[in-house]
Amino acid sequence: MAILMLASCGKRTLLDETHSFADNTWMRFEPEQFEVNVKNIDVPYQVTVSLQYDTTLVTGDAMPLVVEFFADSNARHTLFPEIRLVDRGQRRGTKVDRFCTVVDTIDRCRLFNEEGTFTYRIKQRTSKYEIGGIAGLGLRVSEL
Repeated sequence: MAILMLASCGKRTLLDETHSFADNTWMRFEPEQFEVNVKNIDVPYQVTVSLQYDTTLVTGDAMPLVVEFFADSNARHTLFPEIRLVDRGQRRGTKVDRFCTVVDTIDRCRLFNEEGTFTYRIKQRTSKYEIGGIAGLGLRVSEL
């Protein structure tokens, strides 16, 4: 057990950032943008997304996303994750008053092939132009 604790102490978080939405509304064609500076390409990274939403306004079991990320060299990757809001009929995440925060891993073992700045753009992938009740969206990139 001591070995695991010592090994975990050296892990770094490159980015842990949350953006708030004006009027708690997420517009479909207005992506949220995050930038992460990668200096070590020899280790895998875990990428997680957090979503804070009003349980009285947001319905459905999942929030489909489009996650694009770009490197300085113009390399581009796209992911299509779904953030699970409900599991077995129960809301997932941490609930405070009427808001719930859900955290999901969208990339379990990201290996960056070059050093530099990567830009992540996250859009909601629903059929609605705007989704009311979305308070915040976060992105975390940390070493495994």
